[in-house]
Amino acid sequence: MKVYIDFDRTLFDCDSFLGDLYSIIQKYKIPKKIFKDSQIQCKKIGFNPYIILEKVEKHCSFNQEIYNDIDKLLDNTNSYLYDDSILFLKKLKKCGYKIIILTKGNLEYQKRKIINANVSNYCDDIIITMSHKGNLDIDYMNSVFIDDNPIEIKSISKKKPKELIRIKRRNSKNYDILLNKDIKTVYSLQEIIDNKLL
Repeated sequence: MKVYIDFDRTLFDCDSFLGDLYSIIQKYKIPKKIFKDSQIQCKKIGFNPYIILEKVEKHCSFNQEIYNDIDKLLDNTNSYLYDDSILFLKKLKKCGYKIIILTKGNLEYQKRKIINANVSNYCDDIIITMSHKGNLDIDYMNSVFIDDNPIEIKSISKKKPKELIRIKRRNSKNYDILLNKDIKTVYSLQEIIDNKLL
C-alpha cells in the first residue's frame, strides 16, 4: 500500500526552520516589510528565499554573505526533523509500505530541504506540487494520506482515499472548521504507530 506523507509540519518543523531563516534576514538588516512584500510577489511560484531576495535587491542593498548563511541553513535541514519522523519512516518501510513524500511548494526549495533532511533514503518517491493535493493523477482510493493542513486534507478527502489522517503538531495552522469531524487527528507520528492506525 502507498502512504503519502506531507513534509512541512508533518515530518519537518517548518516553523522553527522559518524562525531561523527570518533571523538571518534580520541579521542583514533587510526591512521586514520589503521582504514580506517581495514574498507576496513570488506567491505564484512558491516560497523560495533566493528568488525573494532577488526581488528585495531591487529595493534595498544587503551584504551578499546572506546567501552563504541561507546555504548553511538549507544544508542542515535534518536538524529540523521532528523527533519521531525517522523512526516513523523506518517503521513504515519495515512493514512494507511504499512511502511517498507529497508536499506543496517551490520545487527547487522543497527538494533541497527534503534531500538535506536525509529522509529520501526511506522514500520510494517525492512529489512536489504547486497544485492542491486533491488535483493530482494518483490512486487516492487505495492509498493512505498523512497531512497537517486542513485545506489540503479537504482537497484530498474529496477523492475518497482509503485512509486520511491529520497530524496536528503544536504549531499547525488551525482551520478545523474546514474538516469533517470524522477525520482522524493525531498529535504525533508515534501516535499513528501506537494506535495502529495503519
